[in-house]
Formats: sequence, structure tokens, C-alpha cells
Amino acid sequence: MCFDPIQSLLDKGLSNQVYPGYCAAIGTKHGTVFTSYGGMRQKFPEELPMTSDTRFDLASLSKVLGTTMATLRAIDQGKLSLYDTLGEFFSPCYGREDIPVVALMTHTSGIAAHLPLYTMQITPDKAVDTILRSAPVCKCGEQTIYSCMGYILLGKILEQVYDMPLDKIVKQEVFDPLGMKNTSYCPNGAFPFAATEFDPVTNRYICGEVHDENARFLNGVSGNAGIFATMDDLTTFAHMLVNEGKEYLSKSIFSLALHDFTPKCTESRGLGFYLYSPGKPYPGGELLSPGSFGHTGFTGTSLFVDRKTGIYFILLTNRVHYGRENQNIVSFRRRFHNAAVKAMEEYK
Repeated sequence: MCFDPIQSLLDKGLSNQVYPGYCAAIGTKHGTVFTSYGGMRQKFPEELPMTSDTRFDLASLSKVLGTTMATLRAIDQGKLSLYDTLGEFFSPCYGREDIPVVALMTHTSGIAAHLPLYTMQITPDKAVDTILRSAPVCKCGEQTIYSCMGYILLGKILEQVYDMPLDKIVKQEVFDPLGMKNTSYCPNGAFPFAATEFDPVTNRYICGEVHDENARFLNGVSGNAGIFATMDDLTTFAHMLVNEGKEYLSKSIFSLALHDFTPKCTESRGLGFYLYSPGKPYPGGELLSPGSFGHTGFTGTSLFVDRKTGIYFILLTNRVHYGRENQNIVSFRRRFHNAAVKAMEEYK
């Protein structure tokens, strides 16, 4: 009964066209206590129902699942330091030689939030040079400016550290160790996918191909986006997080990842994670415990963990299937988490 309001809210999300379809889960250290899926994984050009094994384009949630985890593993393994600088990996750096890895992970590098690499008449191998050449938006460390460009650079750093492509790194360091068998970049196969946005260039709805234009330009493998996953695999990942990285990350690096590196900025940022600090707007709502952490994805995905209670909340939607102008998910997501916190208080 305590989860009835959550189900009602999810149903209203469908009827109010917040999204065409969804998969949702709430769980603890001991396992999942609520799961639900509904609506359509695709409405156009034909309707296809949502299934529990639908693969979602995670968009920027890829930053946490892929690039962040692989970076934390590299630090654990002694392959990388947070204070290694761009100048140690790229040349020339155009004045950005001293920017450290930690600034990329906390979005304090001063690098532009977004550059339309896919429109710049360059080849993918020129992406790094183009980003490094771009004008800074502020000094490094001055403020948090959420930067997909910074995470593209971080992915390229990992490729040098491990001497292999990013998709193979993430499979080796994240998906395989955690047993996430239905999670990958560039998925191949006749899987059920949550369709995303209409693409006017190809005159079709994107389905099974990455939605993010820059990640698509980079052949589907990028530090900022590109991972597809099922709800089951996301709950596996969340279970690792609520158990503080046990048997996957060291206690030291897991604790450091959730340290607030930007307490005086408009956003509280850990290593890759968006942290909750009361008084600052937060996509995970207002009722999570201070220090709670998570991330969102542009396509309508999110994963948040309440650090104090050890509860995780996953909401996967394909809200951009109605068009990226549909921003109703922003308010809906906060209300979903607020209602879920209350439901879990009653569940206990």
C-alpha cells in the first residue's frame, strides 16, 4: 500500500505526457523493494509496449556508469592520480596544461559546457584539439559549469592510461566485474530499445543508436554519453553503490568520490557525482539526506542514492521521444523522489 502513491504518480506521468514509457525501481542494501514499468518504449511511427528488459539510452548517466567508475578504478590501481594534468596527456594544450583530472570530474575546469563538434567540419580524431582550443568560460576552479566536453577529455585520458578504446575499458573495468551483461556502448542485436528523438537529418526516430549528437559523431563511444542499459543492470550497479563499492572499489576511493569538492559553488560536486546539499536545487528532490548522490541523463534517465539510509532510486524514461523541448521531467523527477522517500519511511 505504501507504494500506491508512487504507482499513481508514474501513471500520471504517462497520462500527462511527461514521457511515453518508464521503468522504475527503489531498493536497499538487501535488494529491490519496488519495481514498475509501463507505457510505450516507442510511440512513433508505431506503438511498441515497454518491457522490463528494454534497453535505455542513458545519456549523461553514462558519465557515472562508465567514465567515472573507470577513472576511480584507475586511481585504485595506481594508473592515474586526480592531480595528473592535461599537459601530461595532450600536446599542445593551448594554455590548459595545468588543469587536473579532478577539475574534469567536478566540472570546475572552465571548459565550455557544450560544443557542437558534429557541426564543425572536423573528423573525430580532431575532437580533443578542438575542445582544448575552445575559449574558456571561466578560470579553472572558479565555478561549477557542467561540461560534457570535460568528460570527453576524461574518456580520452582513460584511453591513454589503459591503452585501449573507452568501450573496452568500461567493459573490462565496470560491466564485467559487476556482471552487467546487458549494458554496453553501441549495442548490437535485436533488443527492445526505448526510442528517443526524431532526427530530421535521417527523417526517422532514433532507436538503438545514441541520441547525443557528439557521442554519435564519435562513433557512439564517448566519455560523456553512449551507454545503453536495462533496469536489471542498473539495479546491480545501484546495489554496488549502496554497499559503498564493496568488493569493487576501495573504501578510500569510494569515500573520496562522495566528498564535496565544490562547497562554495552553486552545485555540490563529488568525483562524477552530483551531491545533495540542502539549500541548493537538486534533481533528486528535497527529502534525501545531505550528501546523497546520483546523476541524470538528458534522455530522461536518473539514478540517486540516499547516503544515510542506503536507499536507491532509479527512474528510466524516454521523455525525448516527445521532443527535447518537453521539460516536464525536471519537476516530475523531484516529485518522484520526494514521494519515494516518504513511501520508504512507511515501508520500514
